[in-house]
Amino acid sequence: MRADFRLMKDLAQIVHTNADRKVQECKTLFQTFGKHEKCVEKQKQWHLKFKDTPAAVQGFKYDAGNLIMGATASGAPNIFDIEKSARDLDRKIQAKMFTQPALKTWGIFHGDRDAQAANSFRSTLKQCLD
Repeated sequence: MRADFRLMKDLAQIVHTNADRKVQECKTLFQTFGKHEKCVEKQKQWHLKFKDTPAAVQGFKYDAGNLIMGATASGAPNIFDIEKSARDLDRKIQAKMFTQPALKTWGIFHGDRDAQAANSFRSTLKQCLD
């Protein structure tokens, strides 16, 4: 699929649209619901009514931050901005990941109520190491 340039281009136009275009698509969908005979019938049965214009909502978008992968060829960590790399994120995360600590160096902290669950987890980890 990735080799088909035209298909990928068409898919990108659908998936990567701006907010105004998505709002227009919603308006068109709601108008279609209002014109389609079966949709109108179901709306009456279910007591539904779609407004012609979507509601405006105030919000705040948090920054996604950076993703840090394993070392590059130079030895420095591979750091990239998630927002700026959104379209090729799937390619960037295929890089080498950080090495994980051995299970023998892990510690378990728990309260008295969770002692049984912690012991069960510990015995499962021990079985994995043996």
